[in-house]
Amino acid sequence: MEKERNLNYWTIRKFSLLYSYYAIIDTTDYLADQLFVKNEVRVWFGQEYICPDGPYCVIFCKCRKRDTGAFESAMNELPRKMLLRGHTDYIQFCEGLKNKIAAVWKSGGELQHEEARPSA
Repeated sequence: MEKERNLNYWTIRKFSLLYSYYAIIDTTDYLADQLFVKNEVRVWFGQEYICPDGPYCVIFCKCRKRDTGAFESAMNELPRKMLLRGHTDYIQFCEGLKNKIAAVWKSGGELQHEEARPSA
């Protein structure tokens, strides 16, 4: 299970006394929302970007710093929920996206033949 830890979200470094910022990988059905309710963590959502060839999206969000543990616990439960809902490629998608972003950072920001679009 340790392999899945922190696989489906990034912590975004941004100065704030009250909030922690994240980018999460979810589905367009927003399966993570139910886990946030279950773990009693309030999350404020920002922009989201939809994968053009799949059911996944990257969502920027924030939560209070005091709720960081509950937020990360909910995100660590998400891969199991994805499997139960039939998204068997979720872990591979998250790994691929993280690897792709790491490669872009190493190459200086150039990503060829890819399209990102904000959701409507």
